[in-house]
Amino acid sequence: MHGRYKIIRRELQENIWLLPEDLMNNLKLKEHSIVTINCGSASAGVKVRKSPEASPSLTRIELSSPVMETLKIPDNVTLLVKRENPHTFRLGPVIGVLTFAGHVPDALKFYKAYARAARNCGILYVFKGRSIDVRNQVIEGYYYDDRVKRWIPGQFPFPDAVIDKCYPNGYISHARLEKIIGKNKIFNKKTMIDKLDFLNALDTDPILKSYMPKTEVFNDTSQLMTMLQTFGEVFLKPVNAMKGFGIVVVKPAKTGLPGALECTYADHDRNITIFINSPEEIHSVLLRAAGRKRPYLIQQGINRMEYKGGPFSIRIWAMKDGSGQWVIPGMFAKGSFGSSFLTNFTAGASLIPLQELFDFLIPLIPYTKSSFIKLLNETTLKTAEVLDNKFGPLGELGFDVVFDNKGKPWIIEANGNPGVIPIFIQKDYPLWPVQLYEYPVDYATYLAGF
Repeated sequence: MHGRYKIIRRELQENIWLLPEDLMNNLKLKEHSIVTINCGSASAGVKVRKSPEASPSLTRIELSSPVMETLKIPDNVTLLVKRENPHTFRLGPVIGVLTFAGHVPDALKFYKAYARAARNCGILYVFKGRSIDVRNQVIEGYYYDDRVKRWIPGQFPFPDAVIDKCYPNGYISHARLEKIIGKNKIFNKKTMIDKLDFLNALDTDPILKSYMPKTEVFNDTSQLMTMLQTFGEVFLKPVNAMKGFGIVVVKPAKTGLPGALECTYADHDRNITIFINSPEEIHSVLLRAAGRKRPYLIQQGINRMEYKGGPFSIRIWAMKDGSGQWVIPGMFAKGSFGSSFLTNFTAGASLIPLQELFDFLIPLIPYTKSSFIKLLNETTLKTAEVLDNKFGPLGELGFDVVFDNKGKPWIIEANGNPGVIPIFIQKDYPLWPVQLYEYPVDYATYLAGF
């Protein structure tokens, strides 16, 4: 790697690469030699020439307009230079952000922070799946020009690496991209990690399995009665729903006929409770809760520790850094202070200041604050590695953890597309708001080979 350089356009007709003499020496280039420059999937043969300036800057290189057009390099970018062999050099990285069709160009504001994270070390553009042209190896997208403070449309080469922000993933787009860029250059490779995927992945690891509630695919009512007898309360969860939608809590009814069951599910901001007299009636309850027939899991209820009269959970973030390693940039707590049994924000949960929760929690559990955070971090990183090995490359995950009355953490689920919203900004993790965007760009740079 040979540092980063501001790319300057020169109005010349030939394919020319102009460099200061010292940089030519560093790159072992001779004037008038012919070399190849690659940028993403684009390639151009160029003639090397020494910059005519008396004191050229070592932090910039110049390319003639035909080369800029062939490589589809926008103006006002800073790129890294990589020597691939004595006669071939790569400029980059070129990072593509694959997103929803409705976001391009109408919601590009969500991606400005990614563009700014890449402004001093690459080309980052946002595109939708329909814009991929495999035959001509170009993609139509938008690049943020920081000079004019707006998104500029254009055609770009296929990228060196892709950040997938779709939910669920566009696997057809993945296949088309991988024809050109190859395998293992797209993350997040799987954003919708449904509850069955999560269960099957972690079920093979004995350590992680001990932190998971007993969970099975729900097939018949005998499972319901067996788990109720064992745990006293069970959760029935749609395999592929999110934000708490369709979850039904079942427990023995305190009144009514022997064997009667109390079933509760959330309908927007209110709870609906239905009493049934036989376990066979649970199917009609699931149909009402989910709106249509869905596959369900059955999960043991946990005698959850409460905070201010309601359940709480901790969302722990895991991301890959510029060396491809999983790190924990932050975590936050959320709780339900009303009648809801869910800690989803869509169900009315509220943010709990993390230090405030720890002040309450630590005296009640057999850990110091540092050992408790270490346990959460280690468990989260191990879980991320297992999921990454099965579904990766992944780059960012959110894990929801609850606690029983003895303080034991239980991993409830993983989110492969954790939303980026302002609640994450808190004093416990002051760098988190920046790292949310820098880490994906850094990891894409790593996947790109830079």
